[in-house]
Amino acid sequence: MAASPASSTSRQSSAPNGLAVTQDCRTLYVVDSCPTPGGNRKIWGFDLDDSGQPHHQRLAFDFAPGRGGDGMRLDVEGNLYVAAGVLHARGPHETADVPPGIYILTPEGELRGRIPIPEDVITNLAFGGDDGRTIYVTAGKTLFTTRVNTPGQVAWPKWKCT
Repeated sequence: MAASPASSTSRQSSAPNGLAVTQDCRTLYVVDSCPTPGGNRKIWGFDLDDSGQPHHQRLAFDFAPGRGGDGMRLDVEGNLYVAAGVLHARGPHETADVPPGIYILTPEGELRGRIPIPEDVITNLAFGGDDGRTIYVTAGKTLFTTRVNTPGQVAWPKWKCT
């Protein structure tokens, strides 16, 4: 079976990268990080209809002019965890205005907090551990781990590692 582009996302995102879908399959989030001067550094939210097609695009968060998001995950409360930022700008397309870390955003797009990561460039993250409260973060040449209060979402009801 061949995949086909979702027309609303392909027209309205300049450089889609990371993505996450809420556990109830009603919301899709897309990282839009365009590596050109003035390019998007945004997280877009889309409603998903009953057939899984995205519509009603809305801005969830804007990291501009700093380095935008890369990897992204959700916790069980629907908060977004976004790997973003740099210590030193790598060219005219970004600034160091967004320090490296895991940015925690509410479903409404409000910044709830940041887990600082002391290395460039953060690329991805995943929830794990016996209780789903360990975050694994890839950054540069290092794998970081940290603990959070709220477990991460998983794709299947049985998420505990055995």
